[in-house]
Amino acid sequence: MNSSPKFEHESFAQRHRGGMLLERHGLDLYPHPFLGFTLAPGHRSAVLNTDDEGFRLSDSPFGTVDSATWLSSGGGGIVLGNSVAIGLAASSDSATPASHLAFLTGTRQLNLGLCAAVSLQEVVAALPFLHAASTVVIIGGGPDFVNLVGSLTPDSVFGAVSYERTFAELTRLPLFDLATLATGRPLDDLDSRRRPQGKPSPWTIADTLPRMETAARRRLRDLAFLSRAAGDRTRILFCLQPFVSSRTRALTVQEKERYDFDAPVFGILHSAIENNWDSYAALLAKGCADLGVSFVNLSADLFVGDSFADTVHFTDEGNRQAAQMIYQALEEASAAESVPAPR
Repeated sequence: MNSSPKFEHESFAQRHRGGMLLERHGLDLYPHPFLGFTLAPGHRSAVLNTDDEGFRLSDSPFGTVDSATWLSSGGGGIVLGNSVAIGLAASSDSATPASHLAFLTGTRQLNLGLCAAVSLQEVVAALPFLHAASTVVIIGGGPDFVNLVGSLTPDSVFGAVSYERTFAELTRLPLFDLATLATGRPLDDLDSRRRPQGKPSPWTIADTLPRMETAARRRLRDLAFLSRAAGDRTRILFCLQPFVSSRTRALTVQEKERYDFDAPVFGILHSAIENNWDSYAALLAKGCADLGVSFVNLSADLFVGDSFADTVHFTDEGNRQAAQMIYQALEEASAAESVPAPR
């Protein structure tokens, strides 16, 4: 994700292949013309497999689910979000939230999670599938907040994106020159081809609160769009991902042995993000209620046992518990819809 303007993001990204949370799982991101970036399409391993679009495969009572077979089989549920939705730390494709949810609901769940996705990218990912979706579950919210707080261009019409500075470097070169470099061929006078960099917006730690509020508004704007596009026949549930530290959860021995939950994953912004997380959750909860969209706060302290692999990602057990919470929320929403209105 992004870091503050005072943080050496580019050297950090190069050292950590896009961030230490991604590096821990030995994965890389690849450009995608519509989504920004995805996991490698057609990736195969004993732990994680993707379809031809770069979406993680999931399991179901009907067998393996990918974007093509989900559509050809008549659709079902879709799961949107970032690497938490992907189940990045899951030990297999069958241990992700989408897979667990499929067996709870008896419905194919298409995993459309994108690493570090913001809400606008989630909307793009959903559009080809929304017409066949009975439920839409979003597990995310973190990148919207984290990226905007540290953005160099917070007023951009499309909002902040993860790896903003990496994209800024790439987009300084014309598209076809960039493709030439990707082939390994040199370009003469490369510096003259680069666009000049714009002046970054001023930034102080005091900007955290207003930028957090803007991030919540943008997230709710995109939820409202999804709700309108899906229509009344599709239930939508937004789940705010957890933020895990020794202050937000009584960590288990296994969790502490595995990972330092007080490591400042988000650089000098880490404490500011943690301190404002509950306020962010409250804004999203109220906004979802106003929209008529179901909301679940997957707060770190709700989980029992060895549930977290790092600051944001679930273990297999955490994924199982998250799916149970999601299933319960969907059932409650369905029950509420079936209650006849008073005359």
